[in-house]
Amino acid sequence: MQKIRLNNPAQVRRFLNRTINQLLNGEIKSDDARCVGYLSNILLKSIETEELENRLTEIEKQMAKEGK
Repeated sequence: MQKIRLNNPAQVRRFLNRTINQLLNGEIKSDDARCVGYLSNILLKSIETEELENRLTEIEKQMAKEGK
């Protein structure tokens, strides 16, 4: 089993692209591809949530510095 890194949306996109090609070439089962798609969606939402949290934290720090 190979290890992969999916730390950002671009990496997830490349992984999904590869998975789609594997499915179309009959290299993986549709149930496996469906599972990958489902988990990728959860991962993307998690990445998005983390990015929004980081942005909000930065805004809050800036507002605290400005005394608002």
